[in-house]
Amino acid sequence: MPYLLRIILGRFGRLSALHGGLLGVGVLGVVISFVGFEGGSLVPLLLGLAGVLASLAGIFAQIVEDWTRVSRIYRDTRTNPLNASYAAPYDGWSRLGFNGFSSVHSEDLDDRLRSDLDISLHVEPGLWDVPTECEEARRLVRVLLDFDDDKIRLCDDLLPDTDRVRVQKTQYSAHVVTNLLGEVMLRERQRRRELVSSEAVLLRNGTIPRLRYSSCSNHLGVDVVGVTSGGRVVLTLQGDKNDTGQGMLAASGSGSMDWKDLQRCPDLLRLAKSTMLREMSEELGLRGRGRLGLSDIRVLRYVRVTNWGGKPQFCGVARLGEVNEEVRGIERRYHRDHFSIEFDPEGGAGEFVMTVRGYVEENAKRISFPLFETLDVLCTWLERDADAWPWLMSTRPVP
Repeated sequence: MPYLLRIILGRFGRLSALHGGLLGVGVLGVVISFVGFEGGSLVPLLLGLAGVLASLAGIFAQIVEDWTRVSRIYRDTRTNPLNASYAAPYDGWSRLGFNGFSSVHSEDLDDRLRSDLDISLHVEPGLWDVPTECEEARRLVRVLLDFDDDKIRLCDDLLPDTDRVRVQKTQYSAHVVTNLLGEVMLRERQRRRELVSSEAVLLRNGTIPRLRYSSCSNHLGVDVVGVTSGGRVVLTLQGDKNDTGQGMLAASGSGSMDWKDLQRCPDLLRLAKSTMLREMSEELGLRGRGRLGLSDIRVLRYVRVTNWGGKPQFCGVARLGEVNEEVRGIERRYHRDHFSIEFDPEGGAGEFVMTVRGYVEENAKRISFPLFETLDVLCTWLERDADAWPWLMSTRPVP
């Protein structure tokens, strides 16, 4: 029972003051009894054993309580995801909506991102802590997660004139009890109450706040679509283990920035591209991903996703040679299959856009919002920038 083992290790890893004190005193009493006093009194041994047993009994009771609560936790998908307004300056950004979901973006900022501007990173020390009212839920929820990886939290607002941002370490479990509450509710089965009040965490004065004032984890995410030189836009089908979008079509690569990615990425754009390359290579099962470089990826848009409490995301495109995508290894838990949007490479940008938008319209019920957002900005870029199509089609073949 991995859940039970995680609970046991977690409880011993964070002993309460009472039970930790009793255990320490008890062990000390047992040690003293073996070291021995003149006269051979059994009092230290009896007191020590009593302390150890009392401590273990208390810890066992806490383990049972944790197991009972974890067994009652379930995620209840919201009928309507969060759809709140933003505080300034985001209230002036463009809003994009699809199937009840939405995000905001700045055209001026997107133009700067496409030109590969440098945005330096300043790393804040320590681990970001969730709000006090979320911590108990986070500890319980993390037992249910396959992984609780360290992620990169964006502390500062990324605006058109930004040239430096602060980042800090956070954990995936923090996302589950903050940003994700805009799409799902964490409940207990019997009382059906929310473990955490979503609006209290997601909103400030009734609006989605600037990142610097947000109580959410706000770890950075990416979505990237791969376009092959042979005429395919490669998509993935989400599996049941995904937190959101189960059974929906998603981008070629989607995920979040790992803390370890910072070791080789001195600036924000390089970090975004590196994450896109990693996620796409893992989810498409590409071998020899080193043959693809960061120059084969273009960041197209930065968004704040409304239904995730304004979570920051990057959308991008990768130009690929001919690839043989395959779901490999642990990715089978999160992705079922691959699909393609087929287009004629000789048809030009106009025909590509018409084909992609037609596919989206015909398959609207199956397309996740992040995929819609990424395909939308790709088509918009191709329509507006004469250099976009030549760049996309100038792919070197991958052996």
